[in-house]
Amino acid sequence: MQAERTTGANRPPQGKKPVEGRLIIVVVALSILTFLGILSETSLNIAYSTLMGEFSVSADVVQWLTTGYLLLLSVSIPTSPFLVRTFPTKALFTVSVAVFSSGTVIGALAINFPLLLAARLIMALGTGISLPLLTSIILEKAALEQRGMMLGLVSLVTCAAPAIGPVFGGVVMEYLNWHWIFYAMLPFLVISLVMGVATVPDIRHAGDGAGVRLSLPSLLLVAAGLSGLIVAVSFFTSWHGDWRFWAVLCSAIAVLAIFAVMQLRMAHPLVEIRTFAYPGFSLGMLILLMSSGGVLGLNFLLPILLQRGFGQTSMVAALVLLPGAVVGAVSAPLIGGTLKNHFPPRFIICGFIGVSVMDMVLMLGGRHEVAVAVAYALFMAASGFVLVPDQTHALNQLPSHMNADGSAVMNTVQQLAGAIGTAVASALITEYSSYGLAGGMGESQAYLSGFASSMRVLLGLGVTGIVLASLMFRFSSRLPPEPAEA
Repeated sequence: MQAERTTGANRPPQGKKPVEGRLIIVVVALSILTFLGILSETSLNIAYSTLMGEFSVSADVVQWLTTGYLLLLSVSIPTSPFLVRTFPTKALFTVSVAVFSSGTVIGALAINFPLLLAARLIMALGTGISLPLLTSIILEKAALEQRGMMLGLVSLVTCAAPAIGPVFGGVVMEYLNWHWIFYAMLPFLVISLVMGVATVPDIRHAGDGAGVRLSLPSLLLVAAGLSGLIVAVSFFTSWHGDWRFWAVLCSAIAVLAIFAVMQLRMAHPLVEIRTFAYPGFSLGMLILLMSSGGVLGLNFLLPILLQRGFGQTSMVAALVLLPGAVVGAVSAPLIGGTLKNHFPPRFIICGFIGVSVMDMVLMLGGRHEVAVAVAYALFMAASGFVLVPDQTHALNQLPSHMNADGSAVMNTVQQLAGAIGTAVASALITEYSSYGLAGGMGESQAYLSGFASSMRVLLGLGVTGIVLASLMFRFSSRLPPEPAEA
């Protein structure tokens, strides 16, 4: 595939039309569900110690409120191509809001841990429908030069949740109780439903659902494979990397390999594995896995540094990180809006250079709250030059009939990045701080040292990202494939 394809002679010229207000309303309506899912997760993190005492559960058990949510979300997303091609789009949206709302109500009324966990899993099912549906609508309804801005708008809405979540959770726990984390979301769900019912378009094409059936064996295989991956990385530390970790990891990889072979032999696969036949898309997904994992890994490490290393409260830690989260949220649509005039890999290389520099600053100079706040804000700004351009460019490498499949793959990779990045960061800080404690350091000094050592791995990801982004000039094109190439 040519790296520079600029003629576009066989397709009509694309005018730079403004984005329709109706499409923006649709994007916001669907983004609210993703926003609330992340908000509930980051807010509940603040309440974990309270939940452990109230329900008499350990830290290993309570963490399944996060791990279980990500696991079921990863498993449900691969069904989205079948759902998008088979059912009316507005019906899917309505079902996603209804499912998410029912989980929210159950969470608000939960009187024991199993009921609270069930609520989180039900909410994951709702988000699993809405998240890939959102990307599919953008790919179908937004002009090529508008995709970056629209995906940036999604990032603005969803990236605001990690910024607001800890502060919101801290306020709720200070003045109310954890049940109100769920109660407070219900009015926004009503707003999302009203906006979406009035504006969501049908993106099905004639004949899309003809002969398409949901393959139960494929669903079970991808569920087992992705679950195995997440379980392996989540329990790496508690299993001390012994044979259980390797057995689960190797089994998960083998199951996913069987799933891939099965999809290639099916006339109507659950997920079109052939999306990875486009080098630009495959490279983009690898970069997305690394960049998302690095961002979420740092988001896990910094609160621990501020609370255990600096001795700050959870509220102060949230306020220190708030400027960086706001910068990351605001930069996403601004950068996405400029992609129509620039080749995205240039942004990605610049972003990874900035990320690597800030990783080094945090590794060498993360010894004061002000330095951490400034470095984190610059890190998030640099990450904005990677995430949205990479997603936009990777999806642009696919022909239009693979939009739903590309969306499903991309969103699954993002959820895997979240689970893996958090688990790896947890393992790093636990191991390195343990070395410090065993060597006679105090707890504060041990966590400061452990954080600096953990940042070496994130720095390595940033440097590797620069190399991978440079390859995008060779293995990707400026325009999506022509229909004849599909």
